[in-house]
Amino acid sequence: MKKTLAALGVAGLAVVGLAAPAQAAPPPHAEMNHESYWENLGYGDCEKMEFDDGVGSFTLPEPPAGQQYTLLVLKAGSGAGANDIIEWPAPGTYWHSSDKDLSHVIYCMDGYVS
Repeated sequence: MKKTLAALGVAGLAVVGLAAPAQAAPPPHAEMNHESYWENLGYGDCEKMEFDDGVGSFTLPEPPAGQQYTLLVLKAGSGAGANDIIEWPAPGTYWHSSDKDLSHVIYCMDGYVS
């Protein structure tokens, strides 16, 4: 009897383990959607702007005095080609290379190197 109960208990735990939802791993490029990722790579202070549907371009304004842009990330769609990464961008208007609407942009700036 004890062996039967023990076997049922183990079987019950196995069924519960199978029924538990699997933890989904984040997509491989998900970390690139955070300012901290780019700041940790040394691009300076980064800001993120998220957009509603229908925004196809982003205008990078003139940087504050004594600052320069080090990076611009345009995010549209998903997967490996979702991020257009532009180092040392100049002020101006940018579109994603896919012509899809932007979901967000991250831009980074730092002081001029003397």
